[in-house]
Amino acid sequence: MPQILIALSVWLHSLASVVLIGHFVLLALIYLPAMAKSGPDAQTRALLSEISRRSRLWMYASLFAFIISGIALMLVDPNYLGVGNFGNPWSMLMLVKHVLVLVMIALGFWFNAILRVGPLMSSNSGSDLAFERFRKYVYLMAACGVLILLLTALAQIQ
Repeated sequence: MPQILIALSVWLHSLASVVLIGHFVLLALIYLPAMAKSGPDAQTRALLSEISRRSRLWMYASLFAFIISGIALMLVDPNYLGVGNFGNPWSMLMLVKHVLVLVMIALGFWFNAILRVGPLMSSNSGSDLAFERFRKYVYLMAACGVLILLLTALAQIQ
């Protein structure tokens, strides 16, 4: 693969990391604590519901970018031994990393499609419970994202 395509793949993968993981880390460390100080009032819940709605397209786009760029980067990495071959530390780290990515996708599906925390926060009934569920979701996603970045860094030294 030409070097320019490898560089573009790294850039796209990094950009997707910033969008997806950065979104949840900022929510967990800055926005939710700031909003929780005033209590989860109707305005705060409506704002979080709108953030959830508006971020959805960006989350899907970053997942798509991860898939495209990740496949390209995996195929050019000399540590890649083939599908299902986990014979070196790099491939084991990548396995754990991708399991965590699947956990993040499952969490997103559970909290957004099943529990419907975004729309529920802007409703009149159950909004306090929805806020707590949203907070839990954000913290879980941020923790998974930080672990994924750690595994990525550890894989670079292999």
